[in-house]
Amino acid sequence: MSLNDRFGYRAQMPFLVRFASSTQDRDAAYALRRDVFELEQHIPRPLDRDAFDFSADHVVAFDRGGRCVGTGRVVRTDHRTCHIGRMAVAREARRSGVGAAMLESLERMARLRGIREVVVASQLGSEPFFHARGYRRDGDVFEDQGVPHVHMRKLLLVS
Repeated sequence: MSLNDRFGYRAQMPFLVRFASSTQDRDAAYALRRDVFELEQHIPRPLDRDAFDFSADHVVAFDRGGRCVGTGRVVRTDHRTCHIGRMAVAREARRSGVGAAMLESLERMARLRGIREVVVASQLGSEPFFHARGYRRDGDVFEDQGVPHVHMRKLLLVS
């Protein structure tokens, strides 16, 4: 059974994932995070943006019309570990491959920087998404802003 069948993914929509290299890219990413986290999930805005945004590597996904439909970031936590987070996909682009493509890009960026282990604090509902991509649960469920989460880890293969 394919991942598409298993998780009910739709046919892939055309999109482009790239490194967020400009102020406009980051502004588009922050606007999408606001839509997903603040408006949809009711997470207070000050908790969506933090000091790590300035040192993180960000990716953005744009659809054919140039609209930002996905974003995520990778933050180095020590010489061999990083944290992937702030992943957000526009509601209408979910289950179309955007999240998987962004995660792959973030992991590739981590590998290029010599990172060997990735940690995510996954919302509980997204645990199957990460598990299907090689992440394993590390600890018990915890709440962050009233949303159940679980820490997950993945060792990256050396290229």
